[in-house]
Amino acid sequence: MIIGIDLSAIPYGTGVSNYTSNLIKNLVRLDKKNTYKLFFSSRRLNLPQDIENLAKYKNVKFFKYKYPIRLLEILWNHLRLFPIENFIGDCDIFHCSDWTQAPSKKAKTVTTIHDLIPFLHPEWSNSKIVSAHKAKMQQAVKHCAYFICVSQNTKNDLTKLFPKITTNKISVVYEAAEEKFDKAKIGKSPIMKKQYGLEKYFLVQGTREPRKNISRIIEAFSLFKQKNPKCKYELAISGKYGWGDDVMKYKNSDIKILGYIPEKDIVALHANASALVYPSLYEGFGLPVIKSMKVGVPVITSINSSMSEITQDSAILVNPYSVSEIASAFEKICKNPQLRIKLSTLALKIAKNFSWTKTAQATLGIYQKML
Repeated sequence: MIIGIDLSAIPYGTGVSNYTSNLIKNLVRLDKKNTYKLFFSSRRLNLPQDIENLAKYKNVKFFKYKYPIRLLEILWNHLRLFPIENFIGDCDIFHCSDWTQAPSKKAKTVTTIHDLIPFLHPEWSNSKIVSAHKAKMQQAVKHCAYFICVSQNTKNDLTKLFPKITTNKISVVYEAAEEKFDKAKIGKSPIMKKQYGLEKYFLVQGTREPRKNISRIIEAFSLFKQKNPKCKYELAISGKYGWGDDVMKYKNSDIKILGYIPEKDIVALHANASALVYPSLYEGFGLPVIKSMKVGVPVITSINSSMSEITQDSAILVNPYSVSEIASAFEKICKNPQLRIKLSTLALKIAKNFSWTKTAQATLGIYQKML
């Protein structure tokens, strides 16, 4: 079997980047039988070295181009020009990107649905993202042979929004945290204090955009500190700016806006936190949640969408629109050490069910099923 995969999302540092990178690394590690043709196109960006290193596998071939993603989005999603075989040659399966639905001559196409927020809540997304996803899904409904959803919640959204897609063409395959999170020691790395000035902190992690609910988190943290001035916690906000009203305007010595954290420090960032605070307004999966669970760090997250599905009974679930509920969750973590231990133990137990090896095995099984 010849499997083509679009890697063009990888350099952007998003959740989709994380998914694509870990999926391909684990597929080629597990599968020495099938041939992988890896398509990549970007005008300015390059693939990270760990992906480039996959060229060492005999069954892996790269096909790199300098076409901007926006051009491919027009050619593929709107005009349906230039089948993927024109770029990578013959293949049996082509796994499309999050942005584009490439046409094909003979290859059966599969796409991963990470979330359907551009359809459910377009006000939370950039207008260009909404337009691209609508065009992509219009073509995917017509031409895609199979859909992978990263949670049951996302599958439910897909079948409601696109009833023409039959359930026998959809599978739920969960994402995961990398193996390096399994080896982390809770609160043992000194790098957070030495490099970032953090000692006792609640972690907020993810791209700074309206959907991540950061303004309410800050409001809730301020309320918590007013009521509990002796709790010596800081709020650490990590992640690059995306779009919308930014939080840089907040001036508070207990709130540290760290910005982008390099990958080498991301495990320590999670492992040294007292809790992850992730009351997102909506998620297709929620990678930061599973990363913190993997290192046994308590999680405060939303009761909606995929978060309760992923965390099960191992997190404090809140109404993301309620500042008082989020503030109460801060207080529970601060004042109840028994609860912290309980949540940590449950998180470690549940997180064992998620691994990139399982994700890759399930995805490979779908490729085989499609043929």
